Amino acid sequence: MAETRNMSKLAKCRYYCRIFLTHLFSHVGLCGLVVGYAIVGALTFESLEAPNEINQRSTIQGYREQCLKDLWNITDTLNVLYEKNWTILVGMRLKQFENEVVHAVKNEGYDGKESSDTELQWSFSGALLYCITVITTIGISVKNIEENWVLNLKYGFCFKTRVS
Repeated sequence: MAETRNMSKLAKCRYYCRIFLTHLFSHVGLCGLVVGYAIVGALTFESLEAPNEINQRSTIQGYREQCLKDLWNITDTLNVLYEKNWTILVGMRLKQFENEVVHAVKNEGYDGKESSDTELQWSFSGALLYCITVITTIGISVKNIEENWVLNLKYGFCFKTRVS
């Protein structure tokens, strides 16, 4: 600290910038950047995906309620004593509901939970886990290197020049 008392403002700025950058690019600084990057990524994933998950659950709840109304209408309008007619119409309506749920699971990410469930798949912890998984899996795989001989030669040359 004694050495900074006699420095000009520009020299102090340079000195503190150098200390800041030295710390930033040290191991502790890099770990801090990775943790910060993971937290920002988790918040981003959570804010992007959680509303869609809530919307999907309420959509399925709407499908279920509409199916129940339709089943009641079928039962109310038909004479239940004619089991064959009732069974055919109810079977068609249930098949339609089944197709709606299967479509939601396959294409829209529905996880089978009720809209009243408060626990989301895309909570902060789930989004953080996903973000860390993405960070740790970025890179070129060994399979890709083996399939592409040009890349294989390039990586072999780079590795050989680093070792020698």
